[in-house]
Amino acid sequence: MAGTRKAALAAVVAVLALTATACNDNNDEKKDAAPAAPTTAAAPTSAAPTSAAPTPAAPTSSAAAPAKLTPAAFLEQVTRKTGAAKSAKITEDISIAATTMTAQGAVSWADGLQGDVTMDMSGSPLGKLLAPLTGGQSAPYRYTKDAMYLRLGGQAVRALDGRHWLHYDKAAMAKASGGTGGDQLQNADPVQGVRTLIASGKVAEVGQETVNGKPATHYTGQITVADIAGASGNSITPEQLEQIKGKLAKAGITSEQVDVWVDADQLVVKRTEQGDTKNGAFKVTVTYSDYGTPVTTTAPDPSDTVELSELAKMDQGGAAS
Repeated sequence: MAGTRKAALAAVVAVLALTATACNDNNDEKKDAAPAAPTTAAAPTSAAPTSAAPTPAAPTSSAAAPAKLTPAAFLEQVTRKTGAAKSAKITEDISIAATTMTAQGAVSWADGLQGDVTMDMSGSPLGKLLAPLTGGQSAPYRYTKDAMYLRLGGQAVRALDGRHWLHYDKAAMAKASGGTGGDQLQNADPVQGVRTLIASGKVAEVGQETVNGKPATHYTGQITVADIAGASGNSITPEQLEQIKGKLAKAGITSEQVDVWVDADQLVVKRTEQGDTKNGAFKVTVTYSDYGTPVTTTAPDPSDTVELSELAKMDQGGAAS
């Protein structure tokens, strides 16, 4: 019994470390959208009437048209519109080296990032190991404003005296993952994803494409640490730039390609980030739908939770983690 208990606990720690390593963290608690960029064109004014008989106006080839916003300026408006939507349903596909995971759920960014997301790990080497811990090859996560919880089952619940939820904060997760951080929900934030693209300073409009059966405009950019250092001219704050820079540094990323697709309502419908990390090549794809969907997430009862630090100590036979 003791051996089974310890094996179950060790498996939980291993699964947590994997999900943390596969996901890039950034601790942006300020989710205010960037202000919309002003347009540069003004509407033409009519000439004042005179007492003399009017002379025919000279014909013009076309009416004055508003100047088109640059891709970066347009995306700044997208952050405002998407931020105001406050919530959405998501599907997130993550691959890093030989590991693949898929998450589905609903998230809100109205007051910090919150939501319920289930991570399918059947494409991960630890998928089978996860089954006796959660009852299947998936990891149900619950995110509140300041905490994260993993729903346990099977052997893990028995080993933890009937408790069903593992509670951990960002500091504990960073320790479990070797200091890389770890919060896959941060990847789901569409506003932060657009800000990352703007920070590249080299946003390009690719053109019209179809996403989920609807037309969307595709934007792309390649972001490096050097790009971020010279990005002070746009509306992203210095703090937000530092958070993006820290995200790349933690994962050992020197260059990252970011793509976003925006629909006619100026809402993000798809986003991808891809590049190379110290743990191998990675790609994250998130699709968004049902903007404004209700998200009501509450923390589990404390009597039904276990701390990550307690789990680590039990795994090591009571030794300090």
